[in-house]
Amino acid sequence: MMIVPLLWREAARFPASLARSVALLVLVFLTHLGQAVAIAWSMSAVLHGQAREVLVALSLILGIALLRLVLSLGQASAAAHLGGRVRQAVRRRAMRAALVPERLHDTAARDGSMRASLGDGVDGIDAYVSKYVPVVMQLLLTCPIVVTGLLVLSPWAGLCVAAGVVLALAGPMAWKRMMARRGLDHWDSYEALSADLLESLRGMATLRTLGDVPGTRDRLDARSEALRRATERVMRGSLGETAVTDAAVQGGAVAAAAVAVAQAAAGQAPAVEVYLILLLSSEAFRPIRDLSRHWHAGFLGLTAVPGLDRIGAFTERSDAVPVHTASGPGDGRATGDRRADVLRADVLRADVLRVDGLSFRYPGAPGDVIHDLDLTARRGSLTAIVGASGAGKSTLFDLLLGFLTPRTGGIDLDGRPLRTSDIAVVSQRPVLFAGTVRDNLAVTGATAEADLVAACRDAGILDEIRRFPRGFDTEVAEAGTSLSGGQRQRLALARALLARRPVLLVDEPTSALDADRAADVIRTLHRVARDRVVIMISHRSESLTEVPHVLSLDSGHLNRSAS
Repeated sequence: MMIVPLLWREAARFPASLARSVALLVLVFLTHLGQAVAIAWSMSAVLHGQAREVLVALSLILGIALLRLVLSLGQASAAAHLGGRVRQAVRRRAMRAALVPERLHDTAARDGSMRASLGDGVDGIDAYVSKYVPVVMQLLLTCPIVVTGLLVLSPWAGLCVAAGVVLALAGPMAWKRMMARRGLDHWDSYEALSADLLESLRGMATLRTLGDVPGTRDRLDARSEALRRATERVMRGSLGETAVTDAAVQGGAVAAAAVAVAQAAAGQAPAVEVYLILLLSSEAFRPIRDLSRHWHAGFLGLTAVPGLDRIGAFTERSDAVPVHTASGPGDGRATGDRRADVLRADVLRADVLRVDGLSFRYPGAPGDVIHDLDLTARRGSLTAIVGASGAGKSTLFDLLLGFLTPRTGGIDLDGRPLRTSDIAVVSQRPVLFAGTVRDNLAVTGATAEADLVAACRDAGILDEIRRFPRGFDTEVAEAGTSLSGGQRQRLALARALLARRPVLLVDEPTSALDADRAADVIRTLHRVARDRVVIMISHRSESLTEVPHVLSLDSGHLNRSAS
């Protein structure tokens, strides 16, 4: 038995689901006991030539089997429900803990390791929570009942089974503690390979250009070999744990059977009691065998627990995320069948965003990146900020988003502190995933066709989507590689519009576009700015000829651009 307090606490967060799963599991076990009694009765009836009792016993056996089938289906559903709720809660907390300024700006953090933890790691804890935890509770509830019954039938057989149960639980626990370090090494190797593989795939074009594909292949081979060795070490340890469990189970069952045979040979017990001792001795170890099976199924998730704990996946945090002097991100979502005018009306209107005396300095830096900066951006007019690389444009956006905390100054929206729930973002490299166009838009929660059409029309991509082979149901490749740069930008813009936030931040929307496409994007942003405060940053001042409100960021200050 392997107790992981963090996962037990997670299961206990959903007491109703856990109780339902355990109760059904206990009922399933009781059907096994009932069937054992019925089998013992039928065998005794056969021995004594009682045909009528044999038929009754066989009918009872069949009825119990059908009942167990129904209960098992219900228990499987309850277990899946419990596991799903725990996975959802753990992944939500892990995501919130990962998306904080310290982690977002941590250059040592590896995306592949985080992906492995948030994906396979969280999914891996399901088997432990949904199956292992209920079986442990079932074992604690039912094994004493079986052992007590055996003690009543035969004290020596009961003591043999009790000793076997204790050894089957205590032995593997000691063995698993010795093997714990191997499990951690296995997950570390898995994380490292995942990180290397993701980074190699992302940089494949650069690796080909530099001629480093063979070197990358060798590094991945080395990682794979390390994972193979770690896996083999874990499997060898697992075989040892299985041997300890099997030895205790078989030893207890054989000893109890020997006692039963000795009593039968001495004529000390009737046949039905002998059969009961033999059958119940086996049933007493059923939860232990299930326990061993479920532990092996959930091993990968158990090895991921330390990494998830480091992220903060098991720490309950406040839903409020502070931004400047306020907190509390909202989801900004609205669903339903609305027309384009209603979609615009649902935007949480705001007129003026003001930045007053904003200053920020990175730790260890000699001076401020942003110094005493003032900015006023209004709804109805596109505001553009230009500046050379390193001028502080991205830092300013991070301050607006709350990823960084200003040293001095404040940021207000219509006279109140700006909140994360006020802001939608279109990044320089939009995040698109494998799925349909509709899937990529629906992450905001708005799935009604009228909503999608209105947002895509405002973003200037509706006509292109309608020309796709399957419209909104057209498949998009991973990272949006099946779309052009302009299409990716406008699709990301449509997704931001569906969030219905009063402030829209756009990061370098024209950096990868030719002059004509860049002009299309600027015209789209002008259209969007009628309903929102829109601020964009760019290093291409030549693409902003149609933007009347252009500011230049230089030495931490904003000045009206001469262009």
